[in-house]
Amino acid sequence: MDAPEISILNLAHIANEEYVTGLNLAKKKIAQATTLVRNDLMSALAANNVIPRLDAKLHSTGEFKTQVTFPAEAKERGLTLYKNNRIKGKLRKLKIQNVKIYPLADAAGATLKIYDDYAGGTVSTYQVDMAADKVNTYKVDYEVKGSFARVLLDGTDVPVASAYLTCFTGCNGTLPNDCGYTKGWYDDAEISGKEGFGINLEFSCECDYEQLLIDMAKTYVGEIVWLKTRVLLLEEHLRTNRLNNWVIYGRDETQQYLTDVENQYREKWRLFTQSLPGLLQAYKDDCLQCNGIRWVTNV
Repeated sequence: MDAPEISILNLAHIANEEYVTGLNLAKKKIAQATTLVRNDLMSALAANNVIPRLDAKLHSTGEFKTQVTFPAEAKERGLTLYKNNRIKGKLRKLKIQNVKIYPLADAAGATLKIYDDYAGGTVSTYQVDMAADKVNTYKVDYEVKGSFARVLLDGTDVPVASAYLTCFTGCNGTLPNDCGYTKGWYDDAEISGKEGFGINLEFSCECDYEQLLIDMAKTYVGEIVWLKTRVLLLEEHLRTNRLNNWVIYGRDETQQYLTDVENQYREKWRLFTQSLPGLLQAYKDDCLQCNGIRWVTNV
């Protein structure tokens, strides 16, 4: 509400049937502004070869072997996915994309748990229905916030096929990839064998460049998002199909505000991009290439 052209009453007059209320309109435009600013930042980083990769390779923890089976028993069984502790920085996030289970009997409402050691330990629970004698895939998109996540079937009394772990550490602690590795789990302890007890994970390491926005939220980025939100709200005023005094007679004033705010937005972006090389030098992160960083024109 620090913006002179924005008030609770004005937003309510602009909001149409798509937004219903002025508050909802403001929230939607803040979210849209944040996305647009993030995309602009990533474009600038990519144009200047600061982003080493945008793709995220999908890794698998193992493979199913149906000729080896494990009987039903009410114990927690599965595997632990460990984050590569050699990853530098906090932009690269370990994510479990899919959980795959190979049961040998149908089960309704089975309990799948993900234990994360973040902040002393958290548990996420999923109720899943399983069909026998085939791979059941569950998309979870789970970000591992701690150093590891343990994925287990809890007391379901369901027989499962073997999930032979192939994503193991090798000689002298060598890692199978640059993202993470696994170990089997049975009942209440980690096991030395390469067994995931019917559970296979698909995981990846993704660079979360939104973290850059979060880190800089109290300096440049916060004001940039604020200015972009104002631009979007002013544009909404000019495009709205509402018919009331503010919409009809306030258009000329809104157009003047829009021109002024757009100029402020461009100037703030210019100052931000000029300062980025110095700001990014402080990052020691696998998701950024900051050696000898310099800006080139983004065409």
